[in-house]
Amino acid sequence: MKQYVGLDVSQKETSVCVVNEVGQVLFEGKAKSDPGALTALLRRRAPQAERIGFETGAMASWLWHELRRVDLPVVCIDARHAHAALSVRMNKSDQNDARGLAELVRVGWYREVKVKSEESQKIRAILVARSRLVAIRRDIENQVRSLIKEYGLLFPRAIGRQFRNQVCELLGEDHQLRGVIAPLLSIHEQICKQQSKFDDEIHQLAKSDETTRRLMTVPGVGVVTALTFRHTIDDPSRFRSASSVGAYLGLTPRRNQSGETDINGKISRWGDRLLRTYLYEAATVLLYRTKKWSSLKAWGMKLAKRIGMRKAKVAIARKIAIVLHCIWVDGTSFDWGQAKEA
Repeated sequence: MKQYVGLDVSQKETSVCVVNEVGQVLFEGKAKSDPGALTALLRRRAPQAERIGFETGAMASWLWHELRRVDLPVVCIDARHAHAALSVRMNKSDQNDARGLAELVRVGWYREVKVKSEESQKIRAILVARSRLVAIRRDIENQVRSLIKEYGLLFPRAIGRQFRNQVCELLGEDHQLRGVIAPLLSIHEQICKQQSKFDDEIHQLAKSDETTRRLMTVPGVGVVTALTFRHTIDDPSRFRSASSVGAYLGLTPRRNQSGETDINGKISRWGDRLLRTYLYEAATVLLYRTKKWSSLKAWGMKLAKRIGMRKAKVAIARKIAIVLHCIWVDGTSFDWGQAKEA
């Protein structure tokens, strides 16, 4: 008889529930949140497991890869989807959640999440760490500007070493803020050095990957955006069409339709926030900095005149995501198009 397993994973212990194909509970218990302990328990209590389900979470990717290595039929379930089903239960507990997950995988009423490859996970970690360093560096620069502005000291936009040099020139050696600003500048210097190391590593990764190089042919898309798209999507074949990428990244509007009411709201903002931010920045670069004509830019400029620049950037970001997916799947490069003669 087929068996179905639900795992409610926490940092220390995992609640396990095993049901058969008619929904009868065969086993309920707990095991240490360790692949070896879970494997031993599942081999003993669910030797005929058809599916083993658990929700997305901080440990989900690691656990999925480890259990797959020992040929267990694990599936990772969208946490939002699982919450919608589990929230109807009167009492919330790890045991009830594990039972609910077992029921979900038994009836097949769940949305499986594509778990990223280990290579993509590693590169994503580098990209996320770099993004955090950029945010910290920017915060320090803004804080320093704010402090010295109170003393009437202003200077033009600068980043990195140029920023530190300008601050030091303004303050001199005997300014009363020198002792306050110096530690911030020291931290700023160390952050810039580490960011530079990440930047070098990212450039090497992009240079060695043929797909990323082709993605970079799209105007507005640089090394960081291309590499982030490459390793956030990971597998382009999981989308039935390129237009689905925009919805996956939260760049499509929410819809509320009931009876005579049909309202399109703001974008959903589901999906990866980092990639969504980079695509929005790529749209800004395309509109403001890219000088060469392209059919994509021409479409974006017309759209901006009709609906406004802010909404147009979101639409262009969604369009860039679709173009990147098509380039990836087709093995082609960006087609700039030809301007129509007046």
